[in-house]
Amino acid sequence: MMRFLGSLLVLVVVAGLVCPPAVFGAASPEVAIFKGDDPTNEGIALGGWGSGSAVKTKEQILDGAWSIKITTQGMYSGAKIEFTQPVTLFSEGPDPTRYVQFTFFFKDTQTINPVQGTDYTWADVEPYTKPKASKMRFVFVSDKGETVEAIEPTGALDPDDNWMRIAVPLAKFKQAGEGSSFVMKSFMVFTDVPSTLYLGNMKLLSDSTPIKVDPLDPRTVAIMDPQFFVANATAGVSSLKYSWDFDANNGIQAECTDMVAKHYYRAGGEYTVTLTVSDADGLKAPVTVSTTVEVTD
Repeated sequence: MMRFLGSLLVLVVVAGLVCPPAVFGAASPEVAIFKGDDPTNEGIALGGWGSGSAVKTKEQILDGAWSIKITTQGMYSGAKIEFTQPVTLFSEGPDPTRYVQFTFFFKDTQTINPVQGTDYTWADVEPYTKPKASKMRFVFVSDKGETVEAIEPTGALDPDDNWMRIAVPLAKFKQAGEGSSFVMKSFMVFTDVPSTLYLGNMKLLSDSTPIKVDPLDPRTVAIMDPQFFVANATAGVSSLKYSWDFDANNGIQAECTDMVAKHYYRAGGEYTVTLTVSDADGLKAPVTVSTTVEVTD
């Protein structure tokens, strides 16, 4: 099947998983790499690296009728997934707006409730669920034997379906060979703690959404009352990092790196609270917002 995108001719192999080498630009389409079809029929070989494993399963389904169950034992023991027909990620250099996005269901999760154990009610502070694993390591191997490693932080699960999306930017593939092309033969998945997780889908997509951060409201508080500050930020598929400073007078520094920060003020006065949200991969411009807190004696 052939179709034209402007002046670009793209050949789509319906029976396979990939499209042959093509130029991926800002208008590049979303390309499914794994979409829940039977891995055996799609030419996907599943195995382990070290004491980890990958097997097809119907235990957790996102798309189609299958997922890939992954068992890891750390950052160097996990799953290996190999393609009979290698996947072209890019053919004329990596597009900085292009990502490989994975959607995972984690068996091992934890609920974070920042206000648990306090006597106060905070309407804007809600519990959220995240994997027990805080980092994921991906290793991509090309058909030429080149390797690219990427470590990404995990984030909160999507409350609508309890799956977690995590994306690796193709900009990280500049280190591979001459950097002009990368045809993926296999990839490996690891986590920083032993985990069981399910790969529901995997795709190539474009994203140039800038970081957007909601403003922080000023407040008046009492000495030693616990204060919670919530970072409400979006950035498309990018993973985010947070840095809170609770008193600009002594210099801006990272006093807390959680999405929801907790702080006690021990002296009266006016304080400037500063939040900086940045791209974990350093590709998008960081955004800083601030507010004032009046602390009464």
